[in-house]
Formats: sequence, structure tokens, C-alpha cells
Amino acid sequence: MNLDLVVQVGAVLVGLAIAGEGIALLVGMHLLSGRNKPWVSLRNDVLLACDLIAGSALVVVAAAGALPGPAFWLVAAVALLAHAYREWEYVAGRANRFCVNRPLLAMNTAKLAGLAAILALANITAV
Repeated sequence: MNLDLVVQVGAVLVGLAIAGEGIALLVGMHLLSGRNKPWVSLRNDVLLACDLIAGSALVVVAAAGALPGPAFWLVAAVALLAHAYREWEYVAGRANRFCVNRPLLAMNTAKLAGLAAILALANITAV
């Protein structure tokens, strides 16, 4: 299997995981959890929007074969920074952190690892 194809398929899968979890959390946060939950905050809504936009954009950029172009690096960087920030929030013990429990942290870590792998492989193919 060609390394470029691995990067393209991996980017689509990671993008789907990011956008898919974003949709699930959007429904859970705003439709199922009710009002006045401390976790539903502007900061967490911004992080959720990053997931929805970056995940969808990663799928589109990868499916269009624009790897490893500027659009890919920008989208991947936004997703990577948003997920790394969530890890920091959890470790720092911040109030109303995005990853409120271990399952959310585990999913965030898995997506972060997927992003790191795709970025590393894309960097190899760019050379």
C-alpha cells in the first residue's frame, strides 16, 4: 500500500472520528442534557465547533487529495491544538473542562494520537 494512500485514508478516518464525536457531543450537550449544566459553556462550545469544522474539513481536504497541502496543515494544526488543549485542561484539573470524564479523555487521546500519526506520515510524504 502506498504511503500517500495511507495518509489520505487515515486523514479521512481521523476526520470522521473528530466530526462524528462532535455531532454526538452537540446532541448530548444541547438537546439531551438540558439547561444550566456547568459543562455547557462558551469555551466548550468553541472547542466543539473546532471539532465539527476541523473534522469535516479534514475529510474534505483528504478526500480531495489535497495532501499534504496548506489546507491540510492548517486544518490538522487547528484540530491538534484543540485536542492538546483538552488534554492540558484535564491534567491541570480545570473546572468545567471539556473532557469531564475518563471515557471522553480516552477518546480525545485516541484522536490526538491519530492526528499525530497522520501529521508524521504526511511530513514523510512531503519530503
